[in-house]
Amino acid sequence: MRKKTTLKDIALDAGVSVSTVSRALARNGKISSEKEKRIYESAQRLNYPLQLTSTPYDLRINVNIALVTYFYLGEFFSALFDGFDKACRDSNANIRLLSVANSKDSHIDVISGLTESGFDAAVIFLPDFDANDYRNLLNAVPDSFPLVSAAPIVSPVLDTVTFDHYRGGHSVAAHFEEQGFKKLGIILGPTSKSEAMLRKNGFADYIAESKDLDLIWECRGDYSIHAGISAYEKYRDTVNKPEAIFCSNDDIAIGFIYSAIRDGVNIPEDVAIAGFDDLPKCEFYTPAITSVHTPYEVLGKKAINLLLTRLKEEAEPQHNGYTSIVPVSLTVRESSLNSVTEVLP
Repeated sequence: MRKKTTLKDIALDAGVSVSTVSRALARNGKISSEKEKRIYESAQRLNYPLQLTSTPYDLRINVNIALVTYFYLGEFFSALFDGFDKACRDSNANIRLLSVANSKDSHIDVISGLTESGFDAAVIFLPDFDANDYRNLLNAVPDSFPLVSAAPIVSPVLDTVTFDHYRGGHSVAAHFEEQGFKKLGIILGPTSKSEAMLRKNGFADYIAESKDLDLIWECRGDYSIHAGISAYEKYRDTVNKPEAIFCSNDDIAIGFIYSAIRDGVNIPEDVAIAGFDDLPKCEFYTPAITSVHTPYEVLGKKAINLLLTRLKEEAEPQHNGYTSIVPVSLTVRESSLNSVTEVLP
């Protein structure tokens, strides 16, 4: 069995007294920064069980951040975590995925217990949370534990980093107009989710401002492939059909295209389609799907940098509902082009 590291071992390695080590690790008493640095480096090198949250930020080797979300099967959640994982490459942050999808404990209890599990901060991506949930969360979590949300709500409580969902919907309508489509439709995401309504508003506002465009068809959805399949059935039975449809996420687009092709409908010749999120499968689907590109790595970097800044400041965070917007862009592919010979790489 490996011998446990003691304060005496650290003192010998760092060249200081045991009492100095004790004061440094307890952060009690005046110790020179040079000695403190040597002591913490020795403790970490000798695998002494440090209480990370009490270790000065500048002396930590790693910072452990939890990404708390509902992790379900599907490419969206993999893309989300991959973006945050890549965002940590040039920092001392480690991101760990924590799914509460099947948790027996309440989400708030899980998050409030993160400090006891060795986490220093957390990114919250729980789209079902409302303002009251966030307020309850802040009451349950220590003030010294930094939090940031990656899911927008109408009146943010936590500081939030999110995509420009409005701009995404706006850019899809602009693209449809550039392609010469005039009669447009939309398959909505869940109307209870703020980002779904922002996507719709961006799309609808652009149409309202254009003298050549009309929003003639609308169908409710829930971000699932089955919602796209159900929306196609309603489209099929519609007499005055839209020439192009904005699907509020990629799974809706895939469900719609899947049913349309099986029914003999040609995409984009009979109806053009665009999605949202630009998941990797959009590039390899047939036809390849136009989609609003959401750069998860940029989102991750902004959220992590905000948390690291708060840890460096070692001050109790004051949540004002500040929202940082990450720009999006449109990746144009075959599914929305009037001429399929105009495919972009």
